Amino acid sequence: MNDTEDRSLNLCCCEYIDIDDERNHILGCCCNCVELDLCVDRLLRCKGVSSRSVGRIVATMQDRMRMPWRGGARQLSLDSVVPVVLLPALGYIAAQGVWISVIVFTTLPIFLTYVHYIIMRTSSQSKFFYVWTIMSVALIVTVFEVPVVVTLDIAPEEHKIFLLFSVVMVFCGAKTRLTAEQSHVKGDVKSDECDLECTVCHKSVLPRTFHCCICHTCVVKRDHHCAWLDCCIGESNYRWYMATLLSAVCQLAFCSNLILTTACHPFTLFANIMLPDDCSDVYFDILYATIFVTALYSLEATVLLLALLVHECWLISLGVTGHEWRALTVKVCCGLRSSRPYSKGFLRNWFHFFLGPRSKQMSALTI
Repeated sequence: MNDTEDRSLNLCCCEYIDIDDERNHILGCCCNCVELDLCVDRLLRCKGVSSRSVGRIVATMQDRMRMPWRGGARQLSLDSVVPVVLLPALGYIAAQGVWISVIVFTTLPIFLTYVHYIIMRTSSQSKFFYVWTIMSVALIVTVFEVPVVVTLDIAPEEHKIFLLFSVVMVFCGAKTRLTAEQSHVKGDVKSDECDLECTVCHKSVLPRTFHCCICHTCVVKRDHHCAWLDCCIGESNYRWYMATLLSAVCQLAFCSNLILTTACHPFTLFANIMLPDDCSDVYFDILYATIFVTALYSLEATVLLLALLVHECWLISLGVTGHEWRALTVKVCCGLRSSRPYSKGFLRNWFHFFLGPRSKQMSALTI
């Protein structure tokens, strides 16, 4: 047993071994910030700060983010903590007024798109979007179950439908993550067909198998790496992924429409379908404003997920995966006239999606 392991056995719940291999306490997180003091001093004197100093500060902050735990304080990931703090804060800020809501919900998609672009480009294994998804679901369900059901006139049947959509969405999302590894190629695939070699990991793979630089493995019929679920979407979990999108759209659309037509003055569009008409007085009470902002967030998420769902349905119709779609150099007529060697026709593509047998790639993985 080395010295580090020996010392870790005697740690209290608020102590930890830091990056300098020294015993430290979480109460000392605000002390001994020499590197940060030097950087601030250089900035005040209009001098540059080296990238090494910035990296050292970030590493120190990451190391000092701890929570008390039995046997020593546990480290918290910075990208996992940010959504937990940022999402409720943005909701509270947006509830302060009309124009503040407009600014928040206009800049939020731009911010998330930029962060997603950076993470995908650097191929970093970040939990930012996965935690953001969990926090979004938790906050929407909590707001609906506590202030919405208590304050607004929600029928018991409507409440049960919302809970059903929520349970189905969480179940499909969990199955998407649990079945993701079944598409991973863990070794050389042996087949009677002419095998190909992955240019990244040099494994022997079959056609329509592509490498994921985030999961660090080859994936059978890889569509894309879903940062929101923190897993790769391949042949084994593609149906569950589509079910997750569909159930999420239903849950968010139903939630937003139910809140908006109850909190605002509604009008009847057709039969029992109602739409909000006048929402001018919701910001006079912080509780109603919070409920209204939750509905707006659900509505914005519905639009984005619906666009993604339509895009995935179009790819299924074309008989191509997301990876193959992005690899197309020429997308003529939205891909209709592009080269699609694996397409079997519109109806047969959908038939194979729902009821088709497992591909030779998936069969080879189980041999």
